[in-house]
Amino acid sequence: MFAQQVAVCFACIAVFAVRAQYYPSAAVVPAAPVAYPAYPAAVYHPVNPNPSYAYKYGVSDPATGDYKTAEESLSNGVVQGQYSLAEPDGTIRTVSYTADDVNGFVAQVTKGAKVVAPAAPVYAAPAKVYTAPAPVYTAPAPVYSAPAPAVYAPAPAPVYAPAVHAPVYAPAVSYPFPYKRQA
Repeated sequence: MFAQQVAVCFACIAVFAVRAQYYPSAAVVPAAPVAYPAYPAAVYHPVNPNPSYAYKYGVSDPATGDYKTAEESLSNGVVQGQYSLAEPDGTIRTVSYTADDVNGFVAQVTKGAKVVAPAAPVYAAPAKVYTAPAPVYTAPAPVYSAPAPAVYAPAPAPVYAPAVHAPVYAPAVSYPFPYKRQA
């Protein structure tokens, strides 16, 4: 039993040696050092501990009835603002708000008197132009003809020919690696 195991080990070593002869491993070449682009050093920009901003705008368009204003400012960590717009019924709705870290967002809504007449609709539907024509379809008269009677004929008897087989040849032996003749 031990002799068989040793023989199998020697056979495996022989196979690996032969394969190594036909498939040499790639030569180990050290990789060239990778060149990385030079990035500029990080620059520290101090953050403004007390940012501030302010903006204001307004729209007044009598053709469409669009009337609105808005303004907002940030100072000392408190946002204050107000916006107003014309409601469809002609009244003005005004929202005043403040927001900060202590109280959160606080809004106050007021509805003013009717100061702007509601805008007249800009779009008027066109006059009706198209009228559908009366239907003209008439159904054709039904036409029916009986199908032709089925004619039965027995199937022809099968004819068997003797089987003739051509000789079968085994394919040529191919090796998994190219053959190299030993000198």
